[in-house]
Amino acid sequence: MYKHTTEAFGAFTKHILFNEKTGNKLAILPEYGGIVLELQLKGVNVVDAYQTPQEVINNSWSKNTVLYPFPNRLKDGSYHWAGKTHRFFTNESLTNTALHGFGQDKPMKVTMVEAEATSAAFTCLYTDYGTHEAYPFRFSVEMAFTLADDTGFTLQLAFRNHDEQPIPAGLGWHPYFTLGPKADAFTLQMPECSLVGIDERMLPTGKTYEYDEFSTLRPVGITVLDNCFALPVQEGKAEVVLQGELGTLHYWQETGTGKYNFLQVFIPPLRHCIALEPMTCAPDAFNNGMGLARLEPGEMLKGSFGVWVEG
Repeated sequence: MYKHTTEAFGAFTKHILFNEKTGNKLAILPEYGGIVLELQLKGVNVVDAYQTPQEVINNSWSKNTVLYPFPNRLKDGSYHWAGKTHRFFTNESLTNTALHGFGQDKPMKVTMVEAEATSAAFTCLYTDYGTHEAYPFRFSVEMAFTLADDTGFTLQLAFRNHDEQPIPAGLGWHPYFTLGPKADAFTLQMPECSLVGIDERMLPTGKTYEYDEFSTLRPVGITVLDNCFALPVQEGKAEVVLQGELGTLHYWQETGTGKYNFLQVFIPPLRHCIALEPMTCAPDAFNNGMGLARLEPGEMLKGSFGVWVEG
C-alpha cells in the first residue's frame, strides 16, 4: 500500500509517496518547481539529487528540475516573436547563453494526491500571468507524477497557452540517473537517433549526423557526452537502457508530433551519473525553430517520460 506523507525540508515542505513493501519511493518539493529529491524503484535509488535545502536553492547542475518555456540553451538569451525582441538573462557565461528557461524555482500548487494499493499519483500546477519580462505571456505548467508497482515512475508535463495570442514553447526535464558510484562502469544503449551538430557555443549548426556508438549495449568507459540527439518523429516511445552495479534501468520518452523528439545526454565532470534529458525541442529552438511548438490560445504541449527497473 502506498502512503503519502509530508515533512519539513528547511523552509519548504517535502511530499513523499512510499510503498514499504515494494521499495518504491518518490520525494517532491512543489514549492520549488516540483523538483524531485528522491526516487527509489524496487529499493534502488536511481537519481543523483540535492541533499539539503541550500543545495536546492543553489541549484548547481539543475538536478531533476523541470525546464520551461525552453530547455537547454538560448543564443545570447534573446529571441524574436511577433515582431518584438525579448531577452533572458544569460546565466551561462562561457557561451553567453540562457539556460533552461525560468521555471526551476517557481512555487507550484498541489492539486491532487492519491495513494492506492499498487500506485500513487501526485499533481502540482504553476500558473504565470505574463509578468516575466523576457516571456510576457500567460501560461500554466502541470506536473503529473505517477509511481506504480508495475510501471515504475512516470512524469507527464503539460504546458498550456492562456494568452490571447500564439506563443512559443518548449518543455524538458533534467534528471541525473545513477546505478553505482562511477558512470565509467555503466553500460548504455541508446535508441535510433541522429547527433545534432553544434558549434563552439554548443548551439545547433543546422546539421545532423548518423550516430550508432551506443546502438547496442556497450560500456560507457571514458566517453564524453554533452550532446543533443534527434529521435525519429514517430508515434511511440524511445528507450534508453542503463546498467550498473545496482541493476538495469529502462528510461523512456514519448515521441511523435508535439512530443519529446530530442534527447540530451550529459555525463557531468565528476562522472558519477548520467543525465538523460527529454526535450520537445532542440537547443536554441526559439531562434532556429527545431521542434519549437507554436501554441495557439488554449492549446497545450504535453508528453510523458519515465523509468522502471528490472527485477
